[in-house]
Amino acid sequence: MAKRTQAQTPAPKKDRIKGSKKNPKGSASGARGGIEIGEAAVKALENMRDQHNDRYKAKHKKVDLGTLKAVFRRGAGAFSVSHRPKMGRTQWALARVKTFLKLVGTGERKKAYTTDLDLLPKGHPQRTEAEKRTEYAPKKYDHINFTPPKDVQAAAARALEVRADKPPSQRGMTPTGVARARDLANGRTVSPDTARRMLNYFTRHEVDKQGSTWNTKGKGWQAWNGWGGDAGFRWSKKIVNQMKRADEKMNTLRAYGEAIELEVGEHDDEREDGLTIGRPFKTLALGQVTSRMNGENIGKEIDQNLLAELVRVYEERRESDPVVIDWQHSTSPFSGGTPAPPESGNALGLIVGLELREDGLYAIPAYNERGLEVVTNAGGVLWSSPEFITGEVFSRDGGEKIGDAQLLAVTLTPRPAQSNNKIDRVLLNERVNMNIDEMSIDELKKALAAKDSLVKELEAKIADMKDEAEASMMASQNDEDEKKLGEHYDDKTKMTEKDDEKSKLGEHDDDEKKSTQMSEKLVESTLLSEVNALRESNARLNERLEMIEAEKREIEKREAVNVLLREGRITPKEIEAVGKAYELRELEPVLWTHFSERPANGAVNLATIGHGASGQEITKQTLKEEVKKVASERGVTFSEALNAFRTENPDYYSKAYGV
Repeated sequence: MAKRTQAQTPAPKKDRIKGSKKNPKGSASGARGGIEIGEAAVKALENMRDQHNDRYKAKHKKVDLGTLKAVFRRGAGAFSVSHRPKMGRTQWALARVKTFLKLVGTGERKKAYTTDLDLLPKGHPQRTEAEKRTEYAPKKYDHINFTPPKDVQAAAARALEVRADKPPSQRGMTPTGVARARDLANGRTVSPDTARRMLNYFTRHEVDKQGSTWNTKGKGWQAWNGWGGDAGFRWSKKIVNQMKRADEKMNTLRAYGEAIELEVGEHDDEREDGLTIGRPFKTLALGQVTSRMNGENIGKEIDQNLLAELVRVYEERRESDPVVIDWQHSTSPFSGGTPAPPESGNALGLIVGLELREDGLYAIPAYNERGLEVVTNAGGVLWSSPEFITGEVFSRDGGEKIGDAQLLAVTLTPRPAQSNNKIDRVLLNERVNMNIDEMSIDELKKALAAKDSLVKELEAKIADMKDEAEASMMASQNDEDEKKLGEHYDDKTKMTEKDDEKSKLGEHDDDEKKSTQMSEKLVESTLLSEVNALRESNARLNERLEMIEAEKREIEKREAVNVLLREGRITPKEIEAVGKAYELRELEPVLWTHFSERPANGAVNLATIGHGASGQEITKQTLKEEVKKVASERGVTFSEALNAFRTENPDYYSKAYGV
């Protein structure tokens, strides 16, 4: 173990004062003031504040009296745990204030000094580090309380006390463990990741309870209780299970949402503030973007931390800083050219939602009329290119720091900076091109029904056009007959000039009729081409549908036969014959009944060939059935039953997955 410095000397019992009559618990958790300390100490803090603020002019380096009082009181409290010999409580607290002021002004600090980072002025570069220590909890965890309960706080506080009483050689806990114990003892809210780490720690170290020094509160006991002890184990397990259920619910909702998106035209009328909601798309993929010209990196690598910060700032600022959709960065002030004039109408809509997934950042677009037109006319040859800034970001309505990254706009472009195959094409909710190889049976049936309906509609139009053409031809024939009859009488009399003009008009009418007939034939030909194309498409859809249904029937047959095999009702040599019996079960039910109604283990005694204690082969399917039984017996969800079964039957669970 590393040698302790004089400043880490445990406080003698006379100095271990807890609480304060003047200042309630938690009064030093922020810089809001209200802390009562001695007159001399206040005067000293005021002098330190004034000297510091005279020296540093930057806003993010200024301090106030409330902040210094909070640091002072924390230092006075720490004096009760450890301090340099022959130093008084006030001296120790003022020394901590000096260390804090040095950090504010110069950024210099020892690596272990992290306890006052939350008191740094807004905009200070290391305040970000303090904020990152409390990870942003996703909205899906809003119902979960991440504040440690009293019994967890008490266990951590007790571990710190015991550790302070031990000689250096008998002190447990790493620096991380000590920091965690202090946070828990102070009731500080933990992050989702910290809750998972707590559960992982307890799961790995439960064996420490069997150690020889456990009963004497040795290192293992100190570490275990520093993480919250048995109460912490129960609490972290509860929180992690709550997060798992929230994740499963979110995944279910996402899968449902993605299934809904497959409905043709399902969301066409869904609007937000007069805008039409489009299909969500991945706009930022994880990884480094490089230049196709010289191979050099473009910006920093896109990672989950950056994307999480973009989402966080977006959610906080979506009303005051909406994210617009534009065309080819034409409205960007960073494009280097003259900003686009209002009459150009380049704004195509707004981003109304961001979602962080495992593979990148997804955006939910809402288009105006022009945006709908652009996306429709692109025919699927369109991607997105997000515009964002990294580093310190400040608000435009007061200059306060709001974060370390902000999404400004999402532009539509046929040539994105990221590789086209890493992000999604920009589409409306209906399918632009249907890839029948990737469609499910239900999707194929819906598409086939829609196309069949369109074929019938076009065929009806063609039939109507044929009827109209036949009627027109009959009328023309009647006109022709009347004309010939008139010419027969005209041979006996001379035609007047007026009759001559009528004849010319008749020829003009004939030309119009011929032109109309040609146009009708062209339209009919076009419609016939469309019908033939749709028929060909329907044939492909039917072929694909039949193939999938055949595969489905084969899978069902194979599973039905495997069930009989697993239950010992048939032997491996009978598999082929039983499969044929399954296929003929509707025509010859006796054959299938002959095999399916045999007694279990009737053909093979599974108990003798090592399948399991019950003679049943352990597979994912049998695991599923067992979990369903647990869910039914205990009245819990499938996921809760699965977690319980995994905990209670780890060997069975492992065998089901081939481990």
